[in-house]
Amino acid sequence: MRALPLLLAVIVLAAACARGGGEAREAAAPAARAKPAAFDWDHPAQATSLTADDVAARLGSFDWAAAVEWTVSREGDDARRVHVVEHHRVHQAATGEFETRADLDPGLGAGSVSGKEVVWTGGMTYAHARFAAWRERPTDRGRDARRFREESFLAPAAAARLVGPGLEIKAAGEATVLRRTARRFVLSLANGAPPAPPLPRPEAPAPDDDTKRRRAFLDGLRPQSATGELLLDAATGAPLRFKLSATFTVQGDPSARTSVEVLAQVRALGGEVAAVAAPRTALPDERKATGVANALEAAGLKKRGEDKGAAEQDDEDQ
Repeated sequence: MRALPLLLAVIVLAAACARGGGEAREAAAPAARAKPAAFDWDHPAQATSLTADDVAARLGSFDWAAAVEWTVSREGDDARRVHVVEHHRVHQAATGEFETRADLDPGLGAGSVSGKEVVWTGGMTYAHARFAAWRERPTDRGRDARRFREESFLAPAAAARLVGPGLEIKAAGEATVLRRTARRFVLSLANGAPPAPPLPRPEAPAPDDDTKRRRAFLDGLRPQSATGELLLDAATGAPLRFKLSATFTVQGDPSARTSVEVLAQVRALGGEVAAVAAPRTALPDERKATGVANALEAAGLKKRGEDKGAAEQDDEDQ
């Protein structure tokens, strides 16, 4: 198994797991949500699957940040190691508006770091890649913005799902986080823990050898250790801090080793959280190339402003 497919498999797994927990609810308007139900303290693991809107309904406005480190290595004659670092941030308002950012350092040196930032405010989505200008995204209506946010915010759920049903969560007293009382839980791996169930994927067969290799890697992950803690708000069950370190072997590839470390925590609450603001330098939406249109106009085949209304309607319908 080559190092690059291993790296891609881990990255894909992180995104796929997180997405799986939020897509079904992403289109729901935060303002339309009912008062959250009382938290089920008999199942504290459910707190990691709460979306940012769910947590805001319980805690109000909050700032949240997470760091995720993945390491994939091989032992033996072809020893190699890949180390990836992710940084995530969610700035969530109680009104449903938010700003979220994700950066990925694949460990390939200067210039390899990528990232994206998205803002949803005033009924408009704004987005930009790490080195690109802010743009309006009027046809999004918050849908993809929420999905991008949950891919970051559900990173703890993705890590827990990697470990699978063998992840034990035991009560360990109380703590204080941001001047709020929290219930503390210790995370560990049960002896003889079964592997995590396979990730859902399309029924169609893998289209190429690299995809087959990555799927075999994901399906072959076997947890070897897990330690960490989970701090939940005592009044609402909302997650305030999540820390997990886990290691894995790969069935069918005894020389492969994988580890993941996650630290996610709420950094500010309520009045300490600034309002979400639209980027001042955002440019209009321009995802369609203008070169062809300009050439047609120059040749007299299309008049300036012609069918402008129809074009705008087409954009809205996409």
